[in-house]
Order: sequence, then structure tokens, then C-alpha cells
Amino acid sequence: MEGQFNYLFTPIKIGTKTIKNRIYFGPHGTMFADKDYIMDDRYVEYLRARAKGGAGLIIAGMMTVMENARDFAGIQEIHDKRVVPMLRKLAEAVHNEGATVLVQLCHTGRESDPELSRLPAWSPSAIPSCAMFRDVPKEMEEEDIHEVVRAFKRAASFIKEAGLDGVEIHGGSGYLPQQFMSSITNIRTDEYGGSLENRLRFPMEVIDAARNAMGNNLILGIRLSGDDFIPGGNGIDDYKEIARQFEATGKIDFIHVGGPFYEGIYGLGMGMQVPLGFYTPHAVGFKEVVDLPVLNDFRINDPVQGEKILADGQGDMVGMIRALIADPELPNKAMEGRLEEIRSCIACDQGCIGRVFKGKSMTCLQNATVGLEQKIGTLAPVSAKKKVLIVGGGPAGMETARVARLRGHEVILYEKEKKLGGQVNIAVKAPGRAEFGGITRYLVKQMELLGVKVNLGVTATSELVAKENPDAVVIATGSNPFKPTIPGADQSNVVSVRDVFLKLVSVGEKVAIIDGGEAHWPCCSAAEYLAERGRQVEIITPLLFVGMELASTADLMPFYLRVRAKGVEFSPNMLLLGISGNTLTVFDIYAGVTSKKEGINTIVLAAGNRADDKLYKELKGKVKELHRVGDCVSPRRALEAIYEGYNLGRIL
Repeated sequence: MEGQFNYLFTPIKIGTKTIKNRIYFGPHGTMFADKDYIMDDRYVEYLRARAKGGAGLIIAGMMTVMENARDFAGIQEIHDKRVVPMLRKLAEAVHNEGATVLVQLCHTGRESDPELSRLPAWSPSAIPSCAMFRDVPKEMEEEDIHEVVRAFKRAASFIKEAGLDGVEIHGGSGYLPQQFMSSITNIRTDEYGGSLENRLRFPMEVIDAARNAMGNNLILGIRLSGDDFIPGGNGIDDYKEIARQFEATGKIDFIHVGGPFYEGIYGLGMGMQVPLGFYTPHAVGFKEVVDLPVLNDFRINDPVQGEKILADGQGDMVGMIRALIADPELPNKAMEGRLEEIRSCIACDQGCIGRVFKGKSMTCLQNATVGLEQKIGTLAPVSAKKKVLIVGGGPAGMETARVARLRGHEVILYEKEKKLGGQVNIAVKAPGRAEFGGITRYLVKQMELLGVKVNLGVTATSELVAKENPDAVVIATGSNPFKPTIPGADQSNVVSVRDVFLKLVSVGEKVAIIDGGEAHWPCCSAAEYLAERGRQVEIITPLLFVGMELASTADLMPFYLRVRAKGVEFSPNMLLLGISGNTLTVFDIYAGVTSKKEGINTIVLAAGNRADDKLYKELKGKVKELHRVGDCVSPRRALEAIYEGYNLGRIL
């Protein structure tokens, strides 16, 4: 689309290097390191794919400069010379795809996990970390400070030796440099604490050390928060002054807007409820006071949004981290005018943040190949074309259809509803969950572009399958709400979450939502949905706290802030024993006490689903080739459904 992108695909000079466009793939945790915390081939190929997809700049990381900075088991470290061969491989891979590559160097300070290193966490002052780690760090002695500075210098020398283009120092996210900058975490009385000049002494020494190690021909930048988001902490005016002072050194080539402390309101959460371009005001603040290029990211999801940010002078480059995780080809597709073919990040955080916070390697709900680029990233054309019949047009069925069609099979899809999407069409009705519809938008467009023969409003039967006479049948019929066998569960005032969102039932004034132990969005979304409609809502769960699974995606705190303000009550550690009219009998698991909850008009069960596998069982042994995929195998989430669909499409 000529003329649509006048800024996004123009080169930019940073330091001595010219970067081919204004899109960068920023640093983030992947848990792709090997058992020795060293980058592996999987990570190199992961970054190569984003460079090949058209990103102008790749910032690898974060990579920690010392052992006592480990925060997760799969973190990458850069304090041992053994990393140099892999760094050299990374430089060659990204350069061969025409992109520039930096490495982000980091020390997490008090935001580290001493159980991983068996070493104490370090911080300028002995102030405990947030709820994630909770340890009281060692107050750093002067020799400790000097050791960390030397570690940054050593790591920067490895970058130069390996042939990369430079370094970004991580001065945000509440990590060690920011811990020195902020009076919340720095209450020292020596030359490293007190005045702003003193609090900046450590990061200034790190900047000096990195520049001395690399010389003047490589890029050196710093990631800097725009706000601590903690009462009494630094705000945007403080960080604007800090940015000015960093620029005044003459040793920094760019400022990269970063996130706040972990315990800040938005320290970790970047879910759907967080506004797009959330940190753009901070980027604007930095641009008001520095002449250096300002890199702007967080919730920048598509090229049109990125173009507007650049056109409005709200940054000099735009970071599309999760957007490029979801679709590495986003820059190339945008440049070619293929915007409708972009597979968008939906900010679900299930495969990225949600897995990383559980210590598992990262993936992506939208893109099953993340971290597996070497193994499954290439689709081979079929040697023998098949007629493939797919029953079910949810995420699993459509992803299977997409991949099978890309490989060259003839694909026919039947969906009993009049609209493709399956349970995605229910999820998007929840407050703040509209972006989840990006799954369906992309896949429906793919069905059209690839020529999949879609039949809507048709319930597939064994007779229909026999009439089609396919070479292979894929059953993707999903799942149905489960109703537990407890007394009173069959009453008319007992409904499912699906009933509520599809408006199939009338919901009374006082509502109890029974979490069957999933502790995920169905239960939580239903509570918020009904509270917004004036209902008195109570969530009852047998688990330790409401919404336990939202903690892994960093959605828990924002969810609590919203629903508690709307009057939703929480009753954890309570097991539902039975229902009688408008009365619930519940059992307090830890107190061992049974009690009654009376006057409940509507009971909403969020008890999970059970596979709809009837057609699969009917066809077993009666067709040439039979597969099932997604919820009709085992009810889970779209993350697993799309992964299974991709892999099945590869082997059909």
C-alpha cells in the first residue's frame, strides 16, 4: 500500500549504525537457555525468524551479567566466555537477514531468585522484593558495586568480540540500576545514595564501563522506566531529568522506554485490559528533553498503530515484541500491503508471560512454531494430495484446515453454527476480552484466502461423512459445559457460564459463581460481566484464592482492582456440597465447618467442560483415516487447540 507507511519503513541512524526501518523486536524472557544458562540454537533461530520477517533491529535478552541475578530457571547469562561462540552465531544469523542486533545486559538485583543461584540477592539497600520473590537482599558493599560494574564491562567485551552491534543496559523493570535510581529501594547514606547525583552514580559507572569495553563504534543504549508506579517513587519528571543526565554523558546512543518495578500496578501486566501504547506518554516525555532516539514499546500491536506513533513524534522506533512473536512476518506483510494476513497478538499472555512465570519455555497461542522454528517452522508440500474433511470450525479445526491447505490438501470444513470461531465467540463477550477475537479474524480470513470449502449451519453426521468419502477425517467438535453431580445441580436456577454470555437464561439479583477449580477467565469474566449489570456477585472457590490462574499471566492484580471496586465478593477455600432452592451448602476446607449461603437467586457453574466426542466414537474404525484435535480430545485452552491443529495439519 504505497503511501500508507511514510515513517515505519524509513532508515534511522543510531550511533554509528544505520538501521533499515523503525521496527524493533525488543528484549524479553523466553526460557530458551540451556541447562548452563547459555543461549542455545533454539534462541538463535527464534531471533533469525524475526529478522527474516523484516524487523530492522533485534535486541536480544535479557542476559544477566552475574550468577546471583537469576530470576527464572531458563534465563540467559553472559558472565562466562563460553557464551561467545553462540553470540557470534547470533550475530551472523541476524546480519545475514539484513537486521541490526544488540544484546540487553541486566542485573536483576533484588528481583532475583536466590533458590536458583544459592546466592543472596543484592540491592543498594536491604529492602525486600515484591511478592514474586520476597527475599530480603544483601545491602551491597562498595566492593560488590565495583564487582557488578566489572561484570557489565566483561559482558560488553564479549559483545564486541562476537561481532554484534552493541548493548542495551537494562535500567528498568525494577532491576538493579533502577533500584539505585529510586529512593524507594535506595536509602543509602554513602556516595551511592541520597541525592540524585549519588543515586545515579552506579548506572553512570555501568555506562562508562560498557562504553570503555566496546569503544565508540558500537551502539550503547539504556532502557529506562517512565514511572515507578509506586507511591513515593520516581515519576515521569524524575525520569526525564535522569534521561537528560544520561544523554549529557555523550556515551549513550538511545533511550528505550521500559516498565516499572514488579510491584508497581502495571509492573508485569500487559493483558487486554491495559490500553494500547500504554507507555507512549513516557516516550513523549523523554522526547521532550533529549535529542537521542527514543524507542517506544508495550502494547504496540500492529503497523498502523506503529506508523501513527512515529508520525505523531511519539517515538523514533516502535517495538512490536508480542506482535512479532505472534507473526514474525508482520513487517514484510505490512510493507507488501497484506495487512489482513497479519496474525495479531491478542494480549492473552497464555503462551508468553503465562508460561515464563511458571518457569516454562515460551510459546504463543497464535503461533505454534515459537521456539520450535528449527523443528516445525517449515511446512513441506504434500507428496500425495488428500481430501480432508474437518468437523468443527473453532480454533483447532480452522488451524488444522489452514495448515493442511497450505501443504496442498483439498480441505472441506463443516460447522454446525452459522459462524466460525467456536468458543472464541463466547469469550469475546466478556468485559475487556474483545481482542481474543483476533484468533477468529485471522483464521476466518485464512479460510477465504486459501480456498477452504466452509459449510456453515450444518451438523455433520456419520452419514454426511460417508457421502463425502474423504481420505481423512478430523473431528474438532469441541466441548460442552460440565454439570457436577451434586444435590440440586439440576435446578432451573443453576446455569453455566456459557448460558450467561449467550443470554440463554435470566439471571437474578443475587448471584453465586461456583469455580470448579479452574480459577481462570470463564469464572472471573462471568463475575465481572454480571457485576457490570448490577448483580450482587460472590465467587466461591475451593482454591486458596479467586483467580489463581490469572496470577501466571499477571492479570490477577488488575482483575482484583476492577471487580472489587464493583462489589464482587470472594469466598476462597469453600467447597460446594449442595443446592436447595436458593440456599447453598458449603464446606470450609481448612476450618472443617459446614455453613449455608441463603437468598441466592442464580447459581452460575464454572465447572469446566467435557469433550464432545460422540461423532469421533461413531466414526472410529469406519473411515480411512480418523483424527481428533482440541477440546474434543481433552478440554483445555485455545493455546493447546491451535498447537494441536498446527501439528495435525503438518502430518496429514
